[in-house]
Amino acid sequence: MTQNISVLTDYAYSEILQMILSAVIQPGTRIREDLLAAQLGISRTPVREAVNRLTQTGFITNINRKGLYCVKVTTEDLLNLLDLRITLETLSFEKCIDLASEDDIRGLQQIIDTFRENMGNIQKLEKEAQGKAIAFLHNDYDVRFHVGIAKVSKSIRLIKYVQEVETMLLLARRRIYVSAESLEIVALSWLQHGQMLDAIRLRDKNKSKYLLEEHLKLMRETQVTIEDEPEDETQPNMNQIALERSCG
Repeated sequence: MTQNISVLTDYAYSEILQMILSAVIQPGTRIREDLLAAQLGISRTPVREAVNRLTQTGFITNINRKGLYCVKVTTEDLLNLLDLRITLETLSFEKCIDLASEDDIRGLQQIIDTFRENMGNIQKLEKEAQGKAIAFLHNDYDVRFHVGIAKVSKSIRLIKYVQEVETMLLLARRRIYVSAESLEIVALSWLQHGQMLDAIRLRDKNKSKYLLEEHLKLMRETQVTIEDEPEDETQPNMNQIALERSCG
């Protein structure tokens, strides 16, 4: 019974996260566990567990006396996250170059190889089924790769901060789900991942920094969507979440 709940929770987490990232659940939308359970065809228990996990990772927030909402990303949030990401990941890459063993590099190569294998499987599907599957796979493994680099540092704080920034940026990367050029964008992004790993393998800090900057430029230009709206104090944004977490 416990195993079934765990499997259903993982399923609910994956499905709800995909709905959030692809904007099926819009930023600022009220989260209703009963409606999600009905939509997914499962009981509320695994949905509740999945929502708790999504709350812990920052995709959903619980506003006192208001309920659960899908978090919003403002332009200010995004610009702050992008600045923070380049700073954190420059340090992360430098630490990785200084400390990476051959096993560490093989582990990062395995992430790239597994992504490409899964990508090949998706491309065997019907054309209409490929778009969102490719985007979701890309976002998942992009986070794994960059967090994997941070993990080489063995710095708990650096790993935590990189993980949080990478994860929260997924909320703004909605264009990849609808872009007609998504396949080309993803292919170029993973070409860059391979080049970054080559720079790490060669212990070339200048090259890795340049490639990281080019990688983030590609993300900004092809994957990020921000739609400014009048500020609504009843809807949560990332600054509110950061404040709540610091006070908690």
